[in-house]
Amino acid sequence: MRCDWLKTNLDRMLAAIIPPAAATGPISLAEALPWLVPKVQPRFEYEALSLRTGRPGPEFRPLAGSFAVGLVVDLPDQELDVESGDLLRWHADFDRLMQKARSNLLARGGEEGFRRMGPGRYRSTWQDNLDGSRMLLPGILQRLPLDGDPVVLLPSRDTLLVVGSEDPVGLRWALEGALEFLNEDPRSLNGCPLRLRNYQWEPFLAREEPELRPLLGRIQKRRLKDEYNLQKFLLDRRHGSLGRNITVAPFHLERTPAGQTGSFTVWSRETGEAWLPEADRVCLGTEGSAWLPWEAVQRRLNHLLEPVGLFPERYRFRDGMLDQLLA
Repeated sequence: MRCDWLKTNLDRMLAAIIPPAAATGPISLAEALPWLVPKVQPRFEYEALSLRTGRPGPEFRPLAGSFAVGLVVDLPDQELDVESGDLLRWHADFDRLMQKARSNLLARGGEEGFRRMGPGRYRSTWQDNLDGSRMLLPGILQRLPLDGDPVVLLPSRDTLLVVGSEDPVGLRWALEGALEFLNEDPRSLNGCPLRLRNYQWEPFLAREEPELRPLLGRIQKRRLKDEYNLQKFLLDRRHGSLGRNITVAPFHLERTPAGQTGSFTVWSRETGEAWLPEADRVCLGTEGSAWLPWEAVQRRLNHLLEPVGLFPERYRFRDGMLDQLLA
C-alpha cells in the first residue's frame, strides 16, 4: 500500500506541473482513472443541482438513509463530477469504476487519518473534501478501537466523526458536535448518523438509547427543514419561469408538548394544487384550522396520495382531497 501511496502522490505532483487535458476539453478515461475517487454526500445535493440547472446531475447511487455516493475526478486544481454522459463516452460501468475509485482513496492513507478525541471518539483529519468518503473503507473504521459497530456522522465535508454503537457517551458527543456544525456553519451537511452493521450502512436509530432520541430527532428534523426550504425555493423559481400555478407548501418546525422537535405544513382550499412535504402534522387552513397527523392523511387519502418524485419526497394535493380529509 505504501508503494501505491507514493505513486499516487507522484502522479499528483506531476499533474500539478503538467495539467491533464481536462482543462481544454473532455477528460478521457485514461486521464481520469488515476484521479478517480468516490464522493459521499447528502443525496439532496444531487437533487438541488438538478433543480438549479434543469437537467440531470452527476451519476450517483443511494448509500443509506439520506446519503448517496457518486464519482469525482479529483484533479489538483478542480473536482469534476462524473455524469452519465461521461460513462457513455468512456464505455464504462459505474460499479466497476467505483472499485477503482475506492482503491485510489485507500492509497491516500488509512486509520492514521483519524485523531483520537477521547475514549472511543475519533475525528477525521484529511480535510480534502472527501473525509466522508472514508466510510466506504470499512476495514479502516473497523480497526479503530470502538465499543460496538462503527457509527459515523458527516456534519461537514472535511469532518467525519466516528464512535461506537454501544457507547452512549461517545454517541452524545458526536450528536452534539454535529448540531454545533449545523448551527454555526451555513455550509454544513446534515449530520444524520449511519451505522455499519454486517458490512452494510444503515441509519442509526438509537433504539437502545432512548435518552439520545431527542438529539437525534433535532438533527433529523433540521435536515428536513434545510432541504425542504431550499427545495421549495428552487421549485418556486422553476415553476415561475415555466408559468406553472403550483404551490410548494412550506415545512415548519415546532416544539411538541413533550419538549421534542416536531414539524408541520399548511394547506387550504384556496391554495389549489400544492406539493406538500412529509411533515408530522398538516394544518388544513379551514375555519378553526383543522389539524391532522400525517399518518391520518395517508390513511384517508390512501391511493390518491401521489408522490411527485423528489428527494426528500413531496406529495401532490388537489381540491377534491380536502373534503375527504375533513369527512
